[in-house]
Amino acid sequence: MGATGTARTMEALGTASGRRAPGPRGAAARSQARGGGTSTSASRAPVEPQAAYLGLDFGTSGARAIVIDDRDGVLHSEKVDYGDAEEAAGSASVWRDALFSLLGGIPSEVTSNLRAICLDGTSSTSLLVDRETWSIESRPLLYNFAARPDVVARVTAVAPEGSITRSPTSTLCKLFTWLYEDSVELTDRLLLVHQADWLASLLLERPSARGVSDYNNALKLGYDPEIGGYPDWMLSQAWQSALPAQVLAPSTPIGPVSRDVSSRYGIPSDCQVAAGTTDSIAAFLAAGASSPGEAVTSLGSTLAIKVLSEARVDKVESGVYSHKLWGDLWLAGGASNTGGAVLRKFFTDEEVRELTQRIDPNAPAGLGYYPLVKPGERFPVADDELKPKLEPRPADDAVFLQGILEGIADIEARCFALLVEEGCTPVSRVLTCGGGSKNQKWTEMRRRRLGVEVEAAAEVEAAFGSARLARRSVAGE
Repeated sequence: MGATGTARTMEALGTASGRRAPGPRGAAARSQARGGGTSTSASRAPVEPQAAYLGLDFGTSGARAIVIDDRDGVLHSEKVDYGDAEEAAGSASVWRDALFSLLGGIPSEVTSNLRAICLDGTSSTSLLVDRETWSIESRPLLYNFAARPDVVARVTAVAPEGSITRSPTSTLCKLFTWLYEDSVELTDRLLLVHQADWLASLLLERPSARGVSDYNNALKLGYDPEIGGYPDWMLSQAWQSALPAQVLAPSTPIGPVSRDVSSRYGIPSDCQVAAGTTDSIAAFLAAGASSPGEAVTSLGSTLAIKVLSEARVDKVESGVYSHKLWGDLWLAGGASNTGGAVLRKFFTDEEVRELTQRIDPNAPAGLGYYPLVKPGERFPVADDELKPKLEPRPADDAVFLQGILEGIADIEARCFALLVEEGCTPVSRVLTCGGGSKNQKWTEMRRRRLGVEVEAAAEVEAAFGSARLARRSVAGE
């Protein structure tokens, strides 16, 4: 991202100088931002300045900025890649460079109208800082870092049954990794910050606004949004001093951008930085689900689902947990290890497209597969030893592919059924994002198994969801 060792992926809307001009609004803008292009006339009527809202998404391989207006029109979209090295994704300096690279790429006509900024990051990605000097005091640990068994045992010794903190990838297990594996000294100055927290802090003026977190990112640390604080068992521990003291609802204004950020990038001094969220929740907000019972399924390398529910659903032993959205609404769901990674193990993208043409969704293969790349499952059952079931393999590759697609669809149906069984609002519609959303025959298989309408999401970029949160912070909803 940004300076050293990073590659910039510039999509359409670019100018000869490398900066972007504001694009048209609505669907045309979204098409252009993704490379579709639009036609323009020789002359235009004067356009009144539009209020603009910036969403920043920090994912697993890169970061993206999307600026929207009051009607969801995309004014600017740009992505920066972290680089090829695996360690780049876990480098705080790379995240910082990406942040400022993306800010520098926004045209001045857009930055001058920015009213709010909101960031999302990968869930549980975090680091330790000195709360006075703001220096980094630990190696950053990514969302998928799993603590050693002896470290997890320390957490389970204090965390009650059913606590999400008992998961090896939880943020609390990361804190224990720094303290007990990396031997970071616990002092009153030590503070845990999530990726989104730390990046937001780089935009803020007041030191007192730094270290603020949101209750989506803080969930896997042990924060309970239902009670509005940390549970008593956490507050009685010596390490509780390292926990973020102020945890806000996503989109809550934290404070204005710093004078340096304002002058360097031409952002108005009263532009607010809002409390952020996780990348998966930002993607949910981008997809457009808005009523209880509506769900979003991400068909990427893995399968992740979230349902907008009127009830909180938590069942750690089955990989189920709920994020609070706002008001009385929750996002209930989980993530399975099945998904597109299994397809890529056996087929190229072109082979999938060709073989899919020979599949008849009305004639099920009925192979009863449980497609996994390797042993281990998270949801709808948490079982580190669960083995893949991909046999018998038919001689016809089209039938084999159909069996895998049906197996993934069956797992998705089991996930939704489990959520409803545990009290989640019944599913009424499923929006789909990720590469799998483009396969219409797979969509038909899923529709038959789920018994509800299944359609592709209109928007798929998490940064778009964060931009919506930025706008919400100004609207005061």
